[in-house]
Amino acid sequence: MNNSSPILVLAPMRGITTMHYRKAFIRHFQGLDIEMAPFIPTVSAERINPKLLKDVLPENNSGLPLIPQLIGNKADDFVQMAIALHDLGYNEINWNLGCPHKPIRKKRRGSGLLPYPDSVDAILDQVCDRSPCRISVKVRLGVSDPSELMALIPVLNKYPLSEVVIHPRTAEQMYDGTVDLDAFEDAYHNIDLPVCYNGDINDLSFFRALQSRFPEIDRFMLGRGLLTNPFLCEVIKSGDPKIENAIERIAAFHSDVLASYEAILHGDHPVLGKMKEFWTYQSTHLSNGRNMFKKLKKTQRLSTYKAIVAEFLADAEWMA
Repeated sequence: MNNSSPILVLAPMRGITTMHYRKAFIRHFQGLDIEMAPFIPTVSAERINPKLLKDVLPENNSGLPLIPQLIGNKADDFVQMAIALHDLGYNEINWNLGCPHKPIRKKRRGSGLLPYPDSVDAILDQVCDRSPCRISVKVRLGVSDPSELMALIPVLNKYPLSEVVIHPRTAEQMYDGTVDLDAFEDAYHNIDLPVCYNGDINDLSFFRALQSRFPEIDRFMLGRGLLTNPFLCEVIKSGDPKIENAIERIAAFHSDVLASYEAILHGDHPVLGKMKEFWTYQSTHLSNGRNMFKKLKKTQRLSTYKAIVAEFLADAEWMA
């Protein structure tokens, strides 16, 4: 039992937890131990487009350990990308078997592979033999049936995977409803590999309930809960939900993220796209966040956007 110091991992969220977000986050908040980068699609080209790897180039990292994630369904392509990532200095790669989005799973990528244990077996057989990096996997319970993960577990147990990250929802649930902790428990007791829990860690009380129910687990992945409350890792590590200077810290974090995107994106529209997505999560715990976000959604000019944010943050209170 090692719950006195849990290892907290940033979940990969495509388009959101980019290198710009990750670097700013680490400058303003504490408690996070590891980051997992949003998935990189495997490709069949002999020469990998450098743009695919830009988000995980070592010089773009935050300083925390980073695990790149790949999505794909061909062993040769996976191994080729693993070699490229190993050349950049990475020793571990995560295979995305959990992405719930329909266009992805229809191509038998992400969670679309969960109902096909023979395909997963054939890929892991090659990848684990030929990859210079250790391999972990991130899974859901299945596409529509939680028994799909249970059928896959004997395959996963055959290989020296460094970790299995489990989000206990089906792909068809997306992020709706609640996590199925009973199904997670069944999977956990049948997996012979290290397990990381992922899903709905939104506050200290739920985290403590997880620790109480699964005292042997010491790795937890935080996604939407951490994006809405960037103090969450600090709260979990300290056990104290009180946050000093919360609004000032959120304002400084926002300014940092905004400056990063203004430096690389051209024109108001692309910057606003990124920042409106930022507030989709970040406004949740602000006392006036709902009204602020309503105004921001209609904004077409960056100057107007900045004025609205400044106005609302000046009057905001942080609601834990």
